Amino acid sequence: MGWGVSVVVDQLARNWNQNGHGMAIGCVEHDGSIAGLDITEVDPTPAAIVAWLREKKAHTVVAHTSPFIELLPHLPPTFRRWVWEHGDPTPAMFSDSASERLRTRLHKIEKVYPAIDGVVAISKFIRHDIEWPDAHVVSNGCDHIVDRGCKQIAELTSSGGRPLRVGTLMRLGRGEASYKGNALFCELAARAHAGGLRAEFLAMGRGTPEDAEALRAQGIAVKLNGSDAERLAYLRGLDVFVSPSLWEGFNLPLVEAQAAGTLGAAFDTGAHPEVTPFVFSDLNELLVAIARYAGSPELLWRHSRLCYHFVRDRFSWGRAAEDVSKLLCG
Repeated sequence: MGWGVSVVVDQLARNWNQNGHGMAIGCVEHDGSIAGLDITEVDPTPAAIVAWLREKKAHTVVAHTSPFIELLPHLPPTFRRWVWEHGDPTPAMFSDSASERLRTRLHKIEKVYPAIDGVVAISKFIRHDIEWPDAHVVSNGCDHIVDRGCKQIAELTSSGGRPLRVGTLMRLGRGEASYKGNALFCELAARAHAGGLRAEFLAMGRGTPEDAEALRAQGIAVKLNGSDAERLAYLRGLDVFVSPSLWEGFNLPLVEAQAAGTLGAAFDTGAHPEVTPFVFSDLNELLVAIARYAGSPELLWRHSRLCYHFVRDRFSWGRAAEDVSKLLCG
């Protein structure tokens, strides 16, 4: 729960099942957060995977994550074997595991992709980043987010004279904080407050009360471990959603915020130019834009509508499932 890959697998499975394709999910561990699907915990060994595939009478296996990706070449070629590549953040962004991450990346390029039937990449950026130009780009969808339409200008907090609500979603622990840009969001809030900008900064994410307290000490309101309904209400209630991430293969939360009707802003890194019309080169540019939105509800309203249509017109789970069905069944 709380990871983009689980959303992708969930939505694809439901779309494929609705269209008559048998779909079973194998995983190392299942936390019960996804219901109504055929989910089995499978030992990550070739023998266990093959036994499970034969039990399900499967002809195709698609691996989304390690360790299953690395095991695909060890499965019999009688099964069609595909990788659904969500990407790996640049190893240098992880000081304590850079060497291991680099080895994993090179192993896939040298040993996995050449030995299987095909690769799906979730963005053009990922196709480039994994150095596999034959990968088929299939974007994630956004229609798992309830469609409440574009916001009316009266829904924007700044239109009523209240402070602009600027928020983000983040994991609050240490693990991914560096490349996810948590410190940059804190710096953005600090600089906005120091400059007298009428804005309230908020964060929602998974973490501990201690993690949240560190953000609150910097003037950021924090909502911990929200439910899906709370998450949607949070995204809709923001005026500007900011993703400070320095690497993203797609950035599903950024797309979800826009699908909820909220303007989405990000740095011009990774796949961000593919998933939002508003990308910025640094904090200065982003802060200038936020200041403009705080002073002009009409501009904010127009740009929010642009974001909503940008993602709703481009990203559909039904389309993704159909595109991949043609690849896997071809």
